Amino acid sequence: MALTTKVLLLKNKTVPIDPYESAFEENGFCPVYVPLIQHMHLPEDCLKLLRDDKYITQLQYIVISSQRTVECINESILPRLAESQRKTLLKKTIYTVGPATADFLQRCGFEDIRGGIDAGNGSILADLIIADLGDVIAAEPTMLPVLLLVGETRRDIIPKKLASVKIPSQEIIMYKTEVLGDNLVRFQSHFTSNAWVVFFSSQGTVEIIDYLKTQSVHVASIGPTTEVFLASRGIDPQVVSTKPEPLSLISSLKSL
Repeated sequence: MALTTKVLLLKNKTVPIDPYESAFEENGFCPVYVPLIQHMHLPEDCLKLLRDDKYITQLQYIVISSQRTVECINESILPRLAESQRKTLLKKTIYTVGPATADFLQRCGFEDIRGGIDAGNGSILADLIIADLGDVIAAEPTMLPVLLLVGETRRDIIPKKLASVKIPSQEIIMYKTEVLGDNLVRFQSHFTSNAWVVFFSSQGTVEIIDYLKTQSVHVASIGPTTEVFLASRGIDPQVVSTKPEPLSLISSLKSL
């Protein structure tokens, strides 16, 4: 594999640090970000809850399943809380999907982060929460619902699994996404036939997928959910990352 192999990452670059960038560069790849969606923070409902001193004191468990939610917390929630509220929030137990999101939470100052590298998707994370909280709920039936901080578009695996064992939860929408209008044009401006194209989700990809069907291309998927979507649209990725994080993806690419 050439040391300058281009990798088109179909994702927004996480700020302030995106772990894919340094990991790919250190392993001899040239990463290029092609954002397909834009995110709009919706912090007001969450702020209303967290500014209630009684609520934030009694709240014990929070579930965060995406880096976009962490961005909203870091940029639109933490700076707008009183100092005492901010310190209280950062001590809450946070359950999260994937190592990158866990690392981001740690950099924001959260102290008790669970899941992460041990929870590659929402189903696994829900099982972990159930294992942790089953006995707690039985002992504390009046405990506040687990707070699920989510995007406007989300799957319902976690709340359904929690409800199946009578663990109450409450969803608060933190952001919404909109597909950008010029995705195919921007993608084509970076695309070369020897590049890898990495899909991170289905959003904003339909035109790109239709274009790639006419090309000789190397396709990778960040995980099995995206793999299933790609297959449903007629593309079988040569690589599916074993975990949704940079080093696993790089290892999978290098294995070919």
